[in-house]
Amino acid sequence: MKHIAKIYILFTLLILANCEPQWEEPYKVYKIEKGTHAPIIPKVGSMQSDVLIFNAIFDESAMYQTLTEENQHDINKLMGFSDCNAIHHDNSARFGWRWLEEKLEIHAYCYVNSERITELIGTVDFNEKVNYTLQLTDNQYIFQINDEQPVFISRGDLCEIGIYYMLYPYFGGNEVAPQDISIQIQTLY
Repeated sequence: MKHIAKIYILFTLLILANCEPQWEEPYKVYKIEKGTHAPIIPKVGSMQSDVLIFNAIFDESAMYQTLTEENQHDINKLMGFSDCNAIHHDNSARFGWRWLEEKLEIHAYCYVNSERITELIGTVDFNEKVNYTLQLTDNQYIFQINDEQPVFISRGDLCEIGIYYMLYPYFGGNEVAPQDISIQIQTLY
């Protein structure tokens, strides 16, 4: 019984420590090492707002070639959150990216009632600071980069209010990173 109480207290402290926006000064480098899907030290956090705003900078390490040709179309994940008090493969919203046809594409990447939905938002340049905004409304997600035209994706109709955990950089689909990839991220809100 004491063990369960300790776990509950630890979980509660973790949630309370993440109730306010986390400010990073100036940028945190997320390095996905060759042969892996995610940075070695995953960051844990929850979102307590209806908006996620961050800046990100990709460098040339984001140019990659997959082993299997069709996997080049897979969308890697940048940042976002789970939704509807569910795991992220049931309901979530995040920005995605991929290197395709000599362009660094940015996508809206969502799971809505376990169905994956993606939409191209635009392209970005290497070593350019780009502002990403992901807003959560009652019935949709609104994705925007810089001052470009926003992309709207309908939210699940089975949503329950609950804990929204943060989702951080991840390479793949099927394949692991073919080389070290570094992404600089500065969380604003």
